[in-house]
Amino acid sequence: MIRRLSQLVSRLFPLDDSSPMEIGLFRKTCLATAFLSLFIVIPANYLQGLPLRLNLALLIFSVLAYVLYRASMRGVHAMNTFVGLVVLLLDFSWFMNAGSHGSIGMFMFSGVLVLNIFFQSLARWLYLVAFILNGLALLWLERVFPALVVPYFSPLDRQWDLMTSFVVSTFACILVVRIVLAAYNREREGLKHTNAQLEQALAEIRTLQGLLPICSWCKKIRDDEGLWTQVEDYVAKHTDASFTHGMCPECAKTHFPGKEDQVLRSPGSP
Repeated sequence: MIRRLSQLVSRLFPLDDSSPMEIGLFRKTCLATAFLSLFIVIPANYLQGLPLRLNLALLIFSVLAYVLYRASMRGVHAMNTFVGLVVLLLDFSWFMNAGSHGSIGMFMFSGVLVLNIFFQSLARWLYLVAFILNGLALLWLERVFPALVVPYFSPLDRQWDLMTSFVVSTFACILVVRIVLAAYNREREGLKHTNAQLEQALAEIRTLQGLLPICSWCKKIRDDEGLWTQVEDYVAKHTDASFTHGMCPECAKTHFPGKEDQVLRSPGSP
């Protein structure tokens, strides 16, 4: 039973930690918001007697967030769509959840963290400015049209809503920070491995620099341990070069006088 449940969870929520940081954050954010909205926020709203319209909006958002997550696992990363859905949900929830007296403002900070990682360069700043202007517009609309705001039924409902939202928004911020740190640690380990390879390559290059002790008769080279080895063995050990044997014209004339042309034309000769 446990094994089947684990397989079902793996199929529904496959994870890929090797993806880039922004893609990993996008996937986990979609998955986390869908899960938290469906199993924590909606039940809490129901117990507090918040408007049914709010829970329906959260239900639709949860389904769409999971759909975007599955699409991302297939290589389609609809970050703009997700951000648009989040803004629409926050704007709608703002008025359905007591406006500035409610808990929606807590989720604005986690939204800013996500935007800084999802997008780069100019797009990041444009989204941040739009996000700030959107929050200011909500406060202005609440001031001008106070009838749009649905208040809490009692101070106790407000207290429970603030406590629940505090836990959820804190979890969201922790998720973002942990994903960033995990990506940073992964890149740092990769950098250490690359540096180690570079240091090894530099050490091999330094080995071939300077004066090499070589025998004047047999042409063997003395290594750092005092051992004499063939030139080709020494070079092959300290570099990626390899040797193929042949015969130069001078040696062919010396060792095969009168037959040097035949020897040089034979297979295997340079």
